[in-house]
Amino acid sequence: MLVLAALGGLLTGCFRLDTEEAVRAQLGGWVFLAQTRAFISRGTCTAAIFDTISGEVRASGPLRRVDDLHAGQRLLSQGRAVAFEIPGMTPNMVSEGLMSVNLYEGLGLISSFVGPARACMDATFQADVYLALMSDETVMIYDPATNALALLHRPSQIAFFLRGNV
Repeated sequence: MLVLAALGGLLTGCFRLDTEEAVRAQLGGWVFLAQTRAFISRGTCTAAIFDTISGEVRASGPLRRVDDLHAGQRLLSQGRAVAFEIPGMTPNMVSEGLMSVNLYEGLGLISSFVGPARACMDATFQADVYLALMSDETVMIYDPATNALALLHRPSQIAFFLRGNV
């Protein structure tokens, strides 16, 4: 029995939630990617940092851009990927606002950071993501269908990608 448990733990460690290619394909549909700075994926989480060619979100594609919480909440409830570009609001403020409208969807957003995805980040990575979450110059993108959270910090042209298996 102990051998089976150890084997199960070993096999879980071999599987990754995502591949870098799959993450680049998903995130590349939302932002203009350049090179990968960091990519970590385990069985329960993925965390990655990418340079971008531009600090802008792609104008075409499946991603819906919104500038108010209620429009974003409606799209999230339909299972659509949403880019929150709300003037004067940080991604953290957007998440808090969504929790006041719909607790489940607001928690889903922030749980990508505070939940399993943290296991794929070292202290420096977590600090960088925290700064992006607290900047009103960061666009937050959330895809409820895949539980993927992306933060595009416009001034530095860096995109963070987080996913946990919550």
